[in-house]
Amino acid sequence: MLIVVLCFSFGATHLLERMAFKSTANRSHLRIVREVEAIGGNVTASASREQMGYSYDALKTYVPEMVELLIDCVRNPVFLDWELQKVKAEIAEISNNPQGLLLKAIHSAGYSGALANPLLAPESALNRLNGTILEEFVAEHYTAPRMVLAASGVEHEDLVSIAEPLLSDLPSVPTPEEPKSVYVGGDYRCQADSASSCLILL
Repeated sequence: MLIVVLCFSFGATHLLERMAFKSTANRSHLRIVREVEAIGGNVTASASREQMGYSYDALKTYVPEMVELLIDCVRNPVFLDWELQKVKAEIAEISNNPQGLLLKAIHSAGYSGALANPLLAPESALNRLNGTILEEFVAEHYTAPRMVLAASGVEHEDLVSIAEPLLSDLPSVPTPEEPKSVYVGGDYRCQADSASSCLILL
């Protein structure tokens, strides 16, 4: 799905990636874990500056269960405060990684537009992000024109018959035209109290 991040939601995709497959309006995190394990499945989420991806792998005999759980986790997340705080603490630790900081800085220096936005939330943004902002982010971006449901090892007609009842009420709002990211060039330098040094060229 295409994601456009506004300044108040910098880092939201990374937080959503870490909150993926946690509690939903219909399932607790424990129930999700048990349902996935019961069929020998594996769930993952990935985030970038411009898109989010959620996946569920298991034997194809379980496609109806997989699709239903996947759609529930994408459409109905409940951002419980204790889960959110735990994930924020994990992200704060990752944010101190020199390579991660350098990748963030080089994108900011090299691009304009969405590619200049930080993927890892800076501490100030992380403190500002909460369940309400994430709910608004999901409502705005997780719409029919911006989403694709894809599967392998499944007949198209079978996938449509399973997914259509679960997605038929997905909002179909027009996607606004967004400015394209442009490579503008630049450099970034940072002094750090460390014996090692990092260098990156983009």
